[in-house]
Amino acid sequence: MTFEERLTAAHQELASKGVWHANYNPPLCRLLRRLGCPVKPPHYQGWLSNTLWFGVSAGLIWGLFMWFFSWQPMGMDPLFSLRQTALFAGLFGIFMASWLWLRRKQLKLIPWERLESHGEEFK
Repeated sequence: MTFEERLTAAHQELASKGVWHANYNPPLCRLLRRLGCPVKPPHYQGWLSNTLWFGVSAGLIWGLFMWFFSWQPMGMDPLFSLRQTALFAGLFGIFMASWLWLRRKQLKLIPWERLESHGEEFK
C-alpha cells in the first residue's frame, strides 16, 4: 500500500470517528506533503515526534512574536527570551503530544502500519 492510500485510509478513519478535518490534516502537514515530504497525520505520529513537532513550530512562532512585540520593546535580555521560549515550547509540545496520545487511545485508532488491511472499512 502506498503512502497516499494509507493517508487516505487514516483520514477516513479519523473523519468517521468525528475528528475535525483541521485537526487531522493541519495546514503545515498539507504544505509539507505538497513539498514532497510524507508526513503522517498527528494522531499517527509517535509521542516524541509530536512533542518536537508541536514544540518547535509553536515555539518559533510564539518566540518571534513575543520578541518583536513585547520583549525587545521592553528591553528584555535575549537569554531570558530564549529561556522563556524554550520553556513554553517544551511545555506546549509535551501537552500536545500527550493530548494526541490520549485521543488516539480514546478513539481506538488502528496503528499506521496496520491501516492497509482496514482501509476499505471507512469508505
